[in-house]
Amino acid sequence: MEPIFIADPNQEAIADFEQNNSVFLKGPASTGKTTAAIRRLSNIISSNPGGISEPTLVLVPQRSLAAPYLNFLNQLRTGATDQVSVQTMSSLVRRMVDLFWPLMVNASIFKHPFEKPRFLTLETSQYYMAQIVSPMLDQGKFNTVSLPLYRLCSQLLDNLNKSSLVGFPYTEIGSRLSSAWIGDPVRQNVFFDVQEAVAKFRQLCLDGSLVDYSLQVELFTKVLWTNPTFQKYFQNQYRHLIYDNSEEDPPYVHDCLLDWLPGFESSLVIMDEKAGFRSFLGADPTSALRFADSSAKQFEFHDSYVSSAALIALRECLFNLQYCEPDPDVIRETLVFPTDRIRFFPDLLEALIASVDKLVGKRGVDPSRIVVVSPFISDSLQFSLENGLAERGIKISIQNPSVPLAQNAVSKTLITFAKLAHPSWQLTCDFHSVASSLSLAIKDLDLIRAHVILGGFEKERIRITTLGDIAEPNERIPANLAGQYFQLKHWLEDIDEDEPLDNFFSRLFGELLSQPGYGFHSDTQAGTSTAILMESYRKFHQALRPSQFSSQSELGRAFVDALESGLIPGMYLSEWQPRDPDAVLLAPVTSFLMRNEPVDYQFWLNIGSKGWYERLEQPLTHPIVLSRNWSIGRQWSAEEEQDYNLSNIEKVVSGLIARCREQIFVFSSVYNESGIEERGELLTLFQNLLRKSRQVNHGS
Repeated sequence: MEPIFIADPNQEAIADFEQNNSVFLKGPASTGKTTAAIRRLSNIISSNPGGISEPTLVLVPQRSLAAPYLNFLNQLRTGATDQVSVQTMSSLVRRMVDLFWPLMVNASIFKHPFEKPRFLTLETSQYYMAQIVSPMLDQGKFNTVSLPLYRLCSQLLDNLNKSSLVGFPYTEIGSRLSSAWIGDPVRQNVFFDVQEAVAKFRQLCLDGSLVDYSLQVELFTKVLWTNPTFQKYFQNQYRHLIYDNSEEDPPYVHDCLLDWLPGFESSLVIMDEKAGFRSFLGADPTSALRFADSSAKQFEFHDSYVSSAALIALRECLFNLQYCEPDPDVIRETLVFPTDRIRFFPDLLEALIASVDKLVGKRGVDPSRIVVVSPFISDSLQFSLENGLAERGIKISIQNPSVPLAQNAVSKTLITFAKLAHPSWQLTCDFHSVASSLSLAIKDLDLIRAHVILGGFEKERIRITTLGDIAEPNERIPANLAGQYFQLKHWLEDIDEDEPLDNFFSRLFGELLSQPGYGFHSDTQAGTSTAILMESYRKFHQALRPSQFSSQSELGRAFVDALESGLIPGMYLSEWQPRDPDAVLLAPVTSFLMRNEPVDYQFWLNIGSKGWYERLEQPLTHPIVLSRNWSIGRQWSAEEEQDYNLSNIEKVVSGLIARCREQIFVFSSVYNESGIEERGELLTLFQNLLRKSRQVNHGS
């Protein structure tokens, strides 16, 4: 096993698990904390002369943050790595609840405790919640909010999750939200509706042995964790602990580990400062600070192994402008702004593409060293960047896990073809959707010819139920494209409608769309999207009772209905796989930060947008009010909102700068994609920085 080189004596101290057996380590991102932890893991593995290491748990809050540890273990050629378990607490909880289900019999929680549990995903939880909410909407409930059905269901489930993650009874959700509300009193009624919905959902789960995420956590913390038999089994599983990015986990994880900590022979808990990017999922850095008092030794790292001195100076000055005199040379070295004022969003995209092309084409920068981040990644942004960079021979890798499956271009194509192949569903397809799907599925078939095949632009208002013959004379369509169209048409006509939908998607992709001449040939991203769609269907199927649907076809229709009604997808591991090493990365800013992946050049888009720091509009939930750091009865005021936003800006900007080696390209247009003028706080921050820099320069 090759030793891991560490030059910093502080990192060596962390790596020495025998001398420093109980350690709390904090510091900004990119200061070498994970590197020191991997060296510590290496020492643990090699500590046993017999080659069998002692059982070690490496715990991370999200699977993407496990990549450095998994890469290290994959490089070792020894069986000792079998004793190292890299986990998230969510995966541990899910497995333990399933394994120790018999303990639920004595707990008298479920109506049918001997019935095998069915674990719900985010998607299937929304599906069951929709069965409760739909009748309530018909009764006039939730009438003071305007949300799509599944968005409403998602926020209700988020409330249940918060109650479990934070540790308060779900019966208090409505009252906690109500007591913090200072707006229109009419809105107070909706919080009673919230409480009614979550109570009905929980009862549905208990009656049907359904286990959603919130119930998993409650069963673990209230039933399993307090059981002596379970504790004896669970706490003796591991002898060493490495817990990285503890600030991104919710309080219940910290509670359990603080209980568990004395039982480890050695422990290392790591915390990033100015982080907690997953606060909307319950992340609580304040709670994580408790590990400092429970560890024998505390260490703090300060020096960045990624950012240049100029970038560090920029970060320090940005949030201390009142006491800082920005050095114009530092700004020129670290920040790149467009030479001309950009008024419209399409012009911004053109300037961005030209800047990336200059870096890659003229300066020879490896595309993998570049990331483009924005608060949100719209379809038009994704499409324009993908095509604009492709014209210059530059590939782009897109990570946008929050996009609904029905809006993902590949998934949308597969769903459209599924509807056309299942006439018994009686689900018609929009003309434009079919034309777009054909254009994506058949290589070299442009959108205009796709319209021609379907009957021309004069038929755009019709709804399509099945693919027909080519509507225009064949000379309008080249023979090879016509042949591929008819092959697709006949393939869809020949399927068995009662074939399981995941099998249909698999065969459609494998037998046709991934073959030469079709649009998904050699497209690994299309393969990933197809796999995610299939996995989503399987989990949807597994969570339902066999008696709920009379046939596979009926089940498939229910799944497609749910997707097209706005079902919000869960996170899939395949979305966090290492990106194409030859491609520029495009990602929402929070997703990029959670990759914890340094790059040389960053492009920040739409800095005038409030999405850089504002909470998403969530009228039925509130991540701060439903946290341990909020006093019950305290009201959420405009001042609280402003403080929250300013804190978010500092966290996000500091996190991005800490993950940048060379330069940041800052882009903003006067009018955004929707034609609305944006002047958010981040734009103001940069304007103030430049203004003060000019004053300093003029004064010198």
